Formats: sequence, C-alpha cells, structure tokens
Amino acid sequence: PALRRLALALAPKELRAASGVYVGVGGPSYETPAECRYLRRVGADAVGMSTVSEASAARHLGLRVLGLSLITNIAPADELQ
Repeated sequence: PALRRLALALAPKELRAASGVYVGVGGPSYETPAECRYLRRVGADAVGMSTVSEASAARHLGLRVLGLSLITNIAPADELQ
C-alpha cells in the first residue's frame, strides 16, 4: 500500500494513474465477451497474462512488489459502464 500511494502521488497528471484490481489469466488470447462480463462482475478493473505470476514469485522471494500496467485496449463496448 505504501508503494502504491507513493506511485500515485508521483505520477504526472497526464498519465491518469489510478489504482484498481488486476486479474491474471492464463492467456495467450484476448478474453471473450462472456469472460469480460464475468471478470467485471467479480471486480476486475484490468486483466493481463503475466504480471500476477511474476508478482507472486517475487513475493515468495520476500520482495516488496509494486505492479504498474499500461492499459492498451479496453473490453468490448457492451461491457463498459
């Protein structure tokens, strides 16, 4: 939490930095509309394929972890609120 607060405080306004819930999936393909609906319902704000496993491995080694993601595509329009 301290690293997250620091990152958000230091982020330039034009980056529109925000905290959220990142969900890891196995991939290697984009989520289907049904998967997007499910993930949104369970609280996901962003979805990716590698960050969760990498962060878990780092925590297992005792490292402090701060995950940063650049969102490059959004869910299908019918999934947006």
